[in-house]
Amino acid sequence: MLFHRAVLGLSPHDTVELADPYGLFRSRALSAPHAGPRLVLNLAPSPADEAGTRARHVAFAVDDIVAAVRRFRAAGAGLLEVPANYYDDLRARYEFREGEWETYRELGILYDRDENGGEFRHCYTQTVGHVFFEFVQRSGGYRGYGAANAPIRLAAQRR
Repeated sequence: MLFHRAVLGLSPHDTVELADPYGLFRSRALSAPHAGPRLVLNLAPSPADEAGTRARHVAFAVDDIVAAVRRFRAAGAGLLEVPANYYDDLRARYEFREGEWETYRELGILYDRDENGGEFRHCYTQTVGHVFFEFVQRSGGYRGYGAANAPIRLAAQRR
């Protein structure tokens, strides 16, 4: 943490504890001012799989997640399958523009909204080896990392 703060000039955010199929782990994000780079550090108490490591992931910010995911799928790449009940719950919690919820469900896009109305849309690739990728789109000043959706991703990856 000290290295990232002192050398890279990143500011830490609150620590969050998240549950996954292997138990709790701690996650702490760091970010640069003015929409610069973001980094998330996770600490787990025990190995998560046969190889003794948890999967690593890299996130890419995109301006239009729907277009990015459509291009990714058209190229034949595999995306993480999100359970249908996630979208049923999402629809019960939030109001969406016409067709928006259906598009998220069709493409496997996860969604979160903060208390200020900022929105976060994200989607994950299938894990290959010990790496997976995430596409993210933030709007309305959303500064978080979609922690509310972490249990869904982790369970889908485990499945």
